Amino acid sequence: MKKIYYILLLFILPLAGCSDFLEQDNKSNVPRDEFYGTAAGYESLINTVYSSLRAIYGIEPWIFSAGTDLYAAGRNKVPDGLGTYKGLLDSDSDVTKFYKNCYAGIQLANTAIYYADHTEKTDKLEQYKAEARFIRAYYYYLMVQHFGGVSLVTDMIDSPIVAFERNSATDTYAFIISEMEDLKNTLPAKTTLFGKVDQRTVNHFLAKTYLCRGYEAFGTVADFSKAAEYADLAIGGQALSISFNDLFWPTNEKNNEVIWSVQYDASSISDPSNDGNMQQAFFGTYLGGVEDGHKYTTSTLTPTIRLHQLFTKGDTRYEGTFMVQLYNSYYDLYTKTSLLNTTKVLYYYPPVWEVADTAAWRAANPATRAKTIIIPMQENTLTVSGKPTTYTAAMSGDVYGVAVVRKFDDPTSVFSTKSSTRDVVLARIGESYLVACEAYLKAGNKAKAVERINAVRNRAAASGYNMSITESELTIDFILDERGRELAGEYHRWMDLKRTGKLIEYAVKYNPNIIGAEYFKGVDGQNKILRPIPLSAINLNHAKVEQNPGY
Repeated sequence: MKKIYYILLLFILPLAGCSDFLEQDNKSNVPRDEFYGTAAGYESLINTVYSSLRAIYGIEPWIFSAGTDLYAAGRNKVPDGLGTYKGLLDSDSDVTKFYKNCYAGIQLANTAIYYADHTEKTDKLEQYKAEARFIRAYYYYLMVQHFGGVSLVTDMIDSPIVAFERNSATDTYAFIISEMEDLKNTLPAKTTLFGKVDQRTVNHFLAKTYLCRGYEAFGTVADFSKAAEYADLAIGGQALSISFNDLFWPTNEKNNEVIWSVQYDASSISDPSNDGNMQQAFFGTYLGGVEDGHKYTTSTLTPTIRLHQLFTKGDTRYEGTFMVQLYNSYYDLYTKTSLLNTTKVLYYYPPVWEVADTAAWRAANPATRAKTIIIPMQENTLTVSGKPTTYTAAMSGDVYGVAVVRKFDDPTSVFSTKSSTRDVVLARIGESYLVACEAYLKAGNKAKAVERINAVRNRAAASGYNMSITESELTIDFILDERGRELAGEYHRWMDLKRTGKLIEYAVKYNPNIIGAEYFKGVDGQNKILRPIPLSAINLNHAKVEQNPGY
């Protein structure tokens, strides 16, 4: 591959702390070549490559969730640029941070790939090198979704270089696919160390990369066929056998449906208030101060009414996703499971199909429910003061205004936005089924597509309910709805809407912060779909870099 030059100093940033098994330890200040030349030093470097993902996923998830149909501002605003597009500029700090963090991770991976040929030989060396290559390819997968073509930096560079060229999206996709297909067989079929990359991880992301490329102007139907093939390999015949509630129960995060996750562990956290991730702190309204006994929420990226409306009666994912009954203390659901019948319910957030039965719900246990404040999750709901209001007003103005997403709860965390030690799941089998469904539909095989989506829906169905659909019901819109139900809050939504060409349509229709399609119009009259290449990267570059449309 042609050598690519870039501005090294722009991309090398301090990275987040390491996880329980992903730690770099060079306390003796041994020179780099000498340290990485040992088996222990090289393994430490690989661990740091993994932990670089915390810089992407441990912070605010604006880049993955803002400006979509399912999440909007609450009492606190979403950053205007990513939240509404109207003010999205090439100087946007969140986009710049994401861009830099991706290249910082790529540089770490390039360093590990280089030292694989300059370190002590071990039985695991080729596997470690393949892991670094995958993570580098994964970073490029993220970047091509958000920026289109980017500079393909494949060498370890340890001195400043002042010029780089931008590769096309075609080249970027080709590089990702070539890398993943080439390295896959060097990895174990199934890892024995949770959180490590294995063949199933690569199959899942090959499927997603082919699926995304299929939608591009240069994509083909063959891309969708390959996506379906790799998604099925990721599934590997594994049924969805864990209930949705158990799948996300706090003590069950290392279950056999998780393909790959960013690792966090309390033993690796030096500062419990700041060294965890932020995932549980989003997707809900404010729940009061520490004295109220509830979890800390940022009160932003609050679920829109659209997210509630995706669910129907009999879908167990609703209660598996939302805190429908908020007890005397928020975490009572997890810590007092055997005592819930005698624990006061402070708030009840019934879905629309249960609103008519709230009197019966209260009467079923008056000792704990007599004074419960009931807030229906429908367009016209009630505030805590009893005055009529809309759902949008409740999500943006009220304490306890709407139901919060509970999928990512960590009852062991302290009262802070950055204290969760739950792993951040990047891939799981349930999504592999949905990727296969979408790929088969786009490839023209509706029978297979329906089979895959029904596997997801049947797992979600309550006893006595049939949630299977027929071929006539399956559309891309239905798949997006299903992805919303299955993957709420899991950092996929923006890429889902962008991939399928539904971003503007869905955001304008369902996000109360985006008034019209004109919010997407850029200075050149083109829509701002891709993120802008950061102005700082362009200004420091001695080569000419073309900006994305709209900026």
